[in-house]
Amino acid sequence: MKYKLVVLDLDGTLLNDEHEVSRENRTTISCLKKQGVQFMLASGRPYKSIVPYAMDLGLDLPIISANGSIVKSPKDNDVYVSSSLPKELAKEIIDFAKEQMFSISLYLENNILTFNDDLINLHRDLEKLEARKITRFLFEQPIFKILLVHHPKKIKETLHWLGTKYKNKLYITSSEQNFIEVMNINASKGIALKHLMKKMGLPSQEAIVFGNNFNDVSMFEIAGLSVAMLNSPYKVRNIADIVTKSNVEDGVAYALKKIFLGGFSIEG
Repeated sequence: MKYKLVVLDLDGTLLNDEHEVSRENRTTISCLKKQGVQFMLASGRPYKSIVPYAMDLGLDLPIISANGSIVKSPKDNDVYVSSSLPKELAKEIIDFAKEQMFSISLYLENNILTFNDDLINLHRDLEKLEARKITRFLFEQPIFKILLVHHPKKIKETLHWLGTKYKNKLYITSSEQNFIEVMNINASKGIALKHLMKKMGLPSQEAIVFGNNFNDVSMFEIAGLSVAMLNSPYKVRNIADIVTKSNVEDGVAYALKKIFLGGFSIEG
């Protein structure tokens, strides 16, 4: 068997629009696990929000969380990667975002802080976590990700501006059209995956990566096979090796069956 590891993004990829793992995806993963295929979860979500999915699917490999800023084991909570933002740069981003009227959330190691009431419901609905409202942050704890939320046009303009200003200083990406996510320059899903595969003794050609947005591209670049969902932006689909069905059409299960049971030929 050529592929030994499957790495799955959550929102927009493994999960449907109700943030659930469908029966078809669940059954396919279970079947391939019995054949010796290993599965790993990689998400922009905080670690605590990903663990329930790993436990439900019976996955015990380290979890890539906060876009690679924190990698922890669901078996014993051992930390493999911990890359927080430099304080001064984090302060610059927060001050800028406040001036530009962005909604802002700060991802710490074990909880989420937000300056905006509207994001409390977002975190509750999306991540099943209770964010805590604050009026100021004293930088006494490390920040692993800053989430900026605004309308898509503003996000597109600001993403380009921040990316240029902080090139080689911060890792800035997007997982949704109204999100900007800011991390340590040494943090990305791809960097974390490369670290874990080296630790596992697996060459890159033995990994398949599934994703649906720009924060997954760093994994696409190192995997033996990259699979984009049909619901991905065009630029993401264009980078991937193959395109599968959407996240609401059991696209993960569809592609896994094609890959492991026979040739894959699909356009999206």
